[in-house]
Amino acid sequence: MARGIDTKPYLEWLDGAESVAVSPNTPHGVVATTLLLIIDERSRGAGFAMPELHLRLDDRSATRTVLLPDIAYYRSETLLALDKADRMLPNVPPDLIVEVRSPNDRPGFREEKIRRYRAWGCAVVFDVDPAARTIVVHSGAGVRTLGAPDRFSDPALPWLEFDVRDAFARLDLLGF
Repeated sequence: MARGIDTKPYLEWLDGAESVAVSPNTPHGVVATTLLLIIDERSRGAGFAMPELHLRLDDRSATRTVLLPDIAYYRSETLLALDKADRMLPNVPPDLIVEVRSPNDRPGFREEKIRRYRAWGCAVVFDVDPAARTIVVHSGAGVRTLGAPDRFSDPALPWLEFDVRDAFARLDLLGF
């Protein structure tokens, strides 16, 4: 493994430029953990929801792009089709990526990551805002913003349905 992939601080690379991954705060961690559990439970063992898994979008040195989403979900057959080494640092798009916003997000970086994930072939990307309690869903069905009264569903992930309020419910326990 490379520096920044298996050691802290965790790093990301976008077009060969190295940057330190954003540090999460309490609302970020609570929402990311809640979504990880929701995704894992709804998948009923058909795949793996993994936190902070580096993804290799481009291996070429000048354009190296290795990104670190908060959650990546892969169907089991997708991961098992990869060589064992590639399972450690996947080079194929997952079915779902979740990016949770933090106060110290870099302007434009999250948006570029989402654009790259979709161009790479990720079926669904969540842009989650704990402060606004919204999930912006990027998928083949378009871009839509879901809030507390909404329910998530998407044809690309027919097994995943949940009330958006559930992703943020534990924030109330902490006064956020």
